[in-house]
Order: sequence, then C-alpha cells, then structure tokens
Amino acid sequence: MLSLLIPTNDSPDNNIKVLENSDLQSDRLIFQRIAQGDAQAFATFYEAYAVKLALYISRFLGSDLWAEELVQDTFLKLWSIRETIGEIEYPAGFVYRMIANRAKDHLKRQEHEIKLQQHMARYLEQANTNTTQEQVDYQMSEKLFRTAVEQLPAQRALVYRMRHEQGLSYEEIAGELGLSRHTVRNQLNLALQNIRTYLLDHGDITGLLVLCLILNNS
Repeated sequence: MLSLLIPTNDSPDNNIKVLENSDLQSDRLIFQRIAQGDAQAFATFYEAYAVKLALYISRFLGSDLWAEELVQDTFLKLWSIRETIGEIEYPAGFVYRMIANRAKDHLKRQEHEIKLQQHMARYLEQANTNTTQEQVDYQMSEKLFRTAVEQLPAQRALVYRMRHEQGLSYEEIAGELGLSRHTVRNQLNLALQNIRTYLLDHGDITGLLVLCLILNNS
C-alpha cells in the first residue's frame, strides 16, 4: 500500500512543504475569521488551497476524481469544526494533514473492499456447482437485496437505481434531478448504508458481499 506523508505536528516544515509564497500570518488571520463563521474567509482559503491539495493527494490515490472528492470532504469537515480552529498555528499544514489522513483511510477501505471482492468472486465461482438448497438461499438473498432497495426513501432509491442500475455518472444524475453533485453523492452513500443495515438485520451475508462489490465500484 502507498504510504502518505503525514506530519507529526502542525508545522509545515515537518514532512509537508508548504509553498514558499504562502503567507503564514495571512492564513492564521483567515482561520481566525473562519472560526467566527466568516464564509468569505472560508471561500478565500478554499480558493488558495483546493487545487494544491488535489494535486498533492492525487499522487497517492492515482485518481483525480477521488482526489477532488477528498478535497471536498476535507473542506466540509473544516467548516464543520470551524469554531475550534482559531488558534491553529500552521493552517496549511493542518489541512494537508487532514486530507492525508482521509486519503490513508480511503486506501485502507479500498484494500479491504478488494479482499471482499475476491471473496465474492470465489463464492460466485462455487455457486455454479451449488446444491439446490444453496441456489435457493442465493435467490432469497437477491430478493432481500431488492427489498432493501425498495424500502429506501424515494429520492434515495432513485439515485441508487440511476447509479447502479442505469450506470449514470454523478454529474449525469445531478443534471437529471437538478441536484448538486455533492447531494447525489450523499444520497448514494446513505442508500448504501441503509441497504447494509437491512441486510445485517436479516443476517444476509451473501447480500453483504454483493454490496461490497457495489461499494468498490461506486
């Protein structure tokens, strides 16, 4: 697995080199304003660092799309904890560490999902020689999965079907439904969480393996 450069403290001189033209004092003042709920200061900081963070993290993820997703997640998290960041000494180092930790978690999940995908592939291979009872069990699992989707809230179910049954991209779904890309992504994540909970409640291991395959391709 790829390793990430994560600083041991907030100093930009530790592992992560902040660009030389970054005004540390200015960043501190911006963080203080963000801590007070200043949306314009937040937008200024986003414009200054979003592209840099995406370029930095895409080297480890090997995906520009996932890099952009993690940048969005990082800034959403930053805004949600804004009241706690007023005393941060090195704002740039702080957000670099935030996104590095998120990338590390993403790679761990990806590794886990690949293992589950391999497990599922072996299971499906064995299914070709299954007994009648095992085939019935598999059909029951498919039925439970469909039921889980049908029980989703209307918009959530629609987003799920457009993504995983029609194969539409986030952008295409957003355009069709008049939603933001971020809303589409959130609705899809909630749908998958709901399906997982339903399958767990019904003890459906096969369905969970199928869900893992879906997650790996989301």
